[in-house]
Amino acid sequence: MKQKRFSKGIITLVFLLTVCFSTLFANAATAYAKTGDPKLNVKSKAIVKGKDYALKVYNLSETQTVTFASEDEKIASVNEEGVVTAVSIGTTVVTVTITDSEDTESVELQCKITVGPPALFVMFSRQQAELVVGQRAIMYWLIAPLNTAELPKFSSSNPEVASVSAGGVVTAKSAGTAYIFAQLDNGLFTACRFTVAEAVDEGEEIAMEASFEPDEKTELTFADFLINLNAKFTNGDNTSENTGADTAQ
Repeated sequence: MKQKRFSKGIITLVFLLTVCFSTLFANAATAYAKTGDPKLNVKSKAIVKGKDYALKVYNLSETQTVTFASEDEKIASVNEEGVVTAVSIGTTVVTVTITDSEDTESVELQCKITVGPPALFVMFSRQQAELVVGQRAIMYWLIAPLNTAELPKFSSSNPEVASVSAGGVVTAKSAGTAYIFAQLDNGLFTACRFTVAEAVDEGEEIAMEASFEPDEKTELTFADFLINLNAKFTNGDNTSENTGADTAQ
């Protein structure tokens, strides 16, 4: 008899635990399903003339619909899917209107679109540099024309020695030599030769980040290119410097 009562107690306990866990999981699923307010993937975007970029709206419910409109379609147009096409150099705003079949009020989101020309020239601040294993280098790069909307694409000849982020931050992985490249869509590229060494003394303190700002030779080379570029293109667009540097995270 005691055994039967004990078994019934176990069954009852298991049943109660099952109900509790089911309730908890149901509440968790409901909380997870709540998406929050709608938002755009970007609030501002620079696009190269002639290129496309897809705007995306997150946290939409099943009852919400979206429409896109450009403030100036001569600068950038946008289709019903949210794909923005850069038409001419300038700045405009794309407005995203969200309507809900269960709500009379609509919501508007905006994205600032800047259209610039493609890049013609890029160079690193240095052509060679030295790092110690574990260090990161913030590579500065110079790009022209000065009002370009293009960013270079970075790569490493030997990621096991030195890797590079999408923004140009180099991380020294192991002793050796690696070339870091920055390439434009037109095929032009620049390179920096990195020599990575092991720390001489395990107790030696080293700066975790190294910064390689432009030296005099690099600045003069870039200045000469800009002079020649401005002599060839006299549209007056090249008025502000565009110097890129991605900060280490």
